[in-house]
Amino acid sequence: MSHAQGTLTVTIVEGRNLKDEDTFGKNDAYVEIYVNEDYKQRTTTIQNTNNPTWNQKFTFYLKKGEDDLHLHVYDEDVGDKDSVGSAKIDLKKHVFGKNRYDQWVKLPAMLGLRSNGEIHVIIEHQL
Repeated sequence: MSHAQGTLTVTIVEGRNLKDEDTFGKNDAYVEIYVNEDYKQRTTTIQNTNNPTWNQKFTFYLKKGEDDLHLHVYDEDVGDKDSVGSAKIDLKKHVFGKNRYDQWVKLPAMLGLRSNGEIHVIIEHQL
């Protein structure tokens, strides 16, 4: 049985320069976040912008071995969703043992040669 490894508080602040997935108009963007694929959380959808502001806070109760935070940005369409980009934050490297992580996280494009935009993320970890 695994033991809880503290509480992770994640604030999805905003996005900028998100790659436009729509032919007409701009993205209707939301962010799906998780440390465990069985328990995903998501922001609300911000309509018709490639620079959305969410300012939404999420709490995760970590178990041993949950060392990565996954971010997936989607463009919501009627009955469907298009992937704008995704990123993974190594919690052991950037968060655990530090007070706070406050960064713009790039959403790499294919092969990491370009960017599909950035998401401003604040992460705090308490034991």
